[in-house]
Amino acid sequence: MQYNYVAYTLEEGLHKGKIEADSEGEARGEVIRQGYKVLRISPARRMPGLEEMFPSLFKVKTGELVRFSRQLATMVRGGSSLQRALEMLELETNNRVMRRVLGSVRKTIDQGGSLSAAFAEFPQVFSTRYTSVVEVGEHTGGLADSLEQLAETLSREHEAVQKFKRTMMMPAFTMGASLAMLVLMMTVMLPPLLNAFESRGTEVPLITRIAMAIINAFSDNLLYIGAAIVIVGVTVAVIRRIPRTKYILHLLITRLPIVGDLIVTREMAQFSRTNSMLLEAGVPLARSLPLAISGCKNLALLRAFNAGEDSLLSGHGFAAEVGRYPVIPRLWVELVSVGEENNVMGRTLSDLATAYENEVENRLGSIIALLEPASTFVVGGVVLFIALSMFLPIYSGMEDLG
Repeated sequence: MQYNYVAYTLEEGLHKGKIEADSEGEARGEVIRQGYKVLRISPARRMPGLEEMFPSLFKVKTGELVRFSRQLATMVRGGSSLQRALEMLELETNNRVMRRVLGSVRKTIDQGGSLSAAFAEFPQVFSTRYTSVVEVGEHTGGLADSLEQLAETLSREHEAVQKFKRTMMMPAFTMGASLAMLVLMMTVMLPPLLNAFESRGTEVPLITRIAMAIINAFSDNLLYIGAAIVIVGVTVAVIRRIPRTKYILHLLITRLPIVGDLIVTREMAQFSRTNSMLLEAGVPLARSLPLAISGCKNLALLRAFNAGEDSLLSGHGFAAEVGRYPVIPRLWVELVSVGEENNVMGRTLSDLATAYENEVENRLGSIIALLEPASTFVVGGVVLFIALSMFLPIYSGMEDLG
């Protein structure tokens, strides 16, 4: 951070300048070391950078973090020092935020700090899970292995998200284009055509009258429709802020026919993978559980995991307490209970994570396989509706003219 200062010496008189420092005290000390007496020092005013104005456009994406983790692991395993490796990666990256973060990390290490402590200063880039695994790697001497393990886990999660986005892109584009075409036809092209035929006394086909009735209903009640959307949105936002209703909503979501099972399976896969990775890296179960639980988004599952954590810390088993909640799959509880009894919890959770990740992938594949023909059917129906609404009155008018 830059600071403006006003200082003086007996020989030179007043002197104004700027200095880079992490804090005001450090900036003051640096000016004094240069032989000046400080009169005033204050943070320099500056325009915010693009990454500060538009953080969503300049954030460090998962792919960038995976690449950084793999490259740093390779350099560390090859015998390179952390300072040298971070300097090279800082010069190599094209991401402005990542370059700034690595510069700050390198400065912290130069001042005697640890790599995990430097990462912990940037939670928006390095998650708590990431920092904890790096810290374990530093203490056990297996930093390169920890980084590779993180890269593998992040890569698997990133690939699953990207695959879903790629698969859904075409149906979403098709549906959007069809909707835009329908709105254009019904609001711009069809009304003048109907007015022309009605002025000639030509009978308008039923499907066209239905289309126009729908358009008129929307246009005549647009204000009420907008108000209803706003009311519903505000109501949902208020309900989501009430813990009790939010918990009930999340519990109901887990019981939905198709989506509920998919959400539960995905949450169980993420929890199992994070916990197993931390356990295999040497993190105790009492510490790995809070880190794994923090990534859980569904409140119904979160309540079950928190109860299991409290039971474990009080000297009782984890799986037995979690099993009291119906939202947790029974097979998961049984296998974790066996792993807990035989002291192979990390390996059991790793196997469960792999199984659930494969299940999520298969279920998503099945849903997407159904969505593609369904979207084609819907688009075909929209096109047929537009065609009949447009061409039936034309055909009827031509018959009358004949």
